[in-house]
Amino acid sequence: MTTSARCIAILLGLLSATGSGAAEPAAQFAPAQGNFILGCAGCHGLTGVSNSTLVPSLKGLVGYYLNVPDGRAYLSRLPNVAFSTFNDRELAAVLNYMVFNIGAGSAPAGARPYSAAEVGKWRKQPLTEVTLSAYRKKLVETLISSYQAPAEMRGYSAAATQ
Repeated sequence: MTTSARCIAILLGLLSATGSGAAEPAAQFAPAQGNFILGCAGCHGLTGVSNSTLVPSLKGLVGYYLNVPDGRAYLSRLPNVAFSTFNDRELAAVLNYMVFNIGAGSAPAGARPYSAAEVGKWRKQPLTEVTLSAYRKKLVETLISSYQAPAEMRGYSAAATQ
C-alpha cells in the first residue's frame, strides 16, 4: 500500500470512528465560568492558579480586594478587565464568579456581589495612568497589614498559592 493510500485509509477510519452524530460537549459551563475561561483563564489558569510569574494567582486570594473600596474598584479598572468585550452584566458575572468561586473564602463576610451598574462605572476609569505593579503592591500591603490577607498575595507565581 502506498503512503497516500495509507493516509486515506487512516482518514476514512478516523471519520467513521466519529459516527454520524455530533459529538457531545466534553463539559458544560455556566455562562460566567465560560466567560472567565474565554477572557481570563489563558493567563490566570482554569482554577485561578497562574502559570506565569507575571500574572497573579486568584485562587483563594482575589476576594481580599473587596475589603477596601479601592480594591473593589481595582478589579473592574484593570485594563484587561475594563477593556473586555463583555458587556457590563457579563463582566459583573465574571467578577462575581472570580471572587466568590475561584476566590472562595477570601471575600469578607457579607461582601456584596458586583452589579452591572457598578462595573460599568468603574470600567470607564481604567487604570491606565498608573504603574499597575506599584498600585497593586500598595493595595496588597494594606490588605495584608489590616485585613489578615495572606503574605502570598505579594507573589505572582503559582507556587505562591499552592
